[in-house]
Amino acid sequence: MNSPLLRLPAALLLASSAVATPVFPALDGELLFTSNQTVNLVGPSPINIHTATGLDFNDGDANDTPVVATNAVVTEAYGDFAGLRDLGAQIRDFTFATPPGGTYAVVTVGSFSFHLTTVTIDVNAPWLRLFGEGYSDAPGFDRTLGVYDLDILSSRYLNQVRSLSFYWQATTGVSASAPVTLNSTAAPSSSVSETVSVMDLLGLSGSVLAGCWVVKRRSRRLL
Repeated sequence: MNSPLLRLPAALLLASSAVATPVFPALDGELLFTSNQTVNLVGPSPINIHTATGLDFNDGDANDTPVVATNAVVTEAYGDFAGLRDLGAQIRDFTFATPPGGTYAVVTVGSFSFHLTTVTIDVNAPWLRLFGEGYSDAPGFDRTLGVYDLDILSSRYLNQVRSLSFYWQATTGVSASAPVTLNSTAAPSSSVSETVSVMDLLGLSGSVLAGCWVVKRRSRRLL
């Protein structure tokens, strides 16, 4: 006889297994970082915002003087990021054509970390703007997709950084529970766009974020 009572232990086991698996919410909100340390452009000589291929922050490398624990501060924060307001943050070096590795958080503040997965470079002298997509991690939350905007104001001769701000906004309700792997794809270039593809940004397998690290350089020079 196939009694419903005989199936009860199995049903309870399945229910208990489901309860034991934690379900975390996605992050929601936005925040703004402002740099309070020297930032240098990286690239071929003579370096300027049109030729820059990366950014060198005072993030504790051997060539940084002085070495500081943080090089930025959270000036505005809302939603799940509200508790980070006025905290010190660390923005780390990265190059545009050679993206960060899987464990490399470009920005960290408290127990929050922010990773970049795409970048577009827009030069409109004296401004250099980097923007794209990424994801953020924090205890008690699911890995959450987001968008960022990094604005750099250069000096009169366009070869030094006068100020820098980094804006992040979580993509509300959109989380990624699997590791991230990005594949290489080529995009056509034009007179206003230069594309560089880099394989395996994060070097992990299986992802809902499958895509590519594509660097697009768009320059607008004043006549």
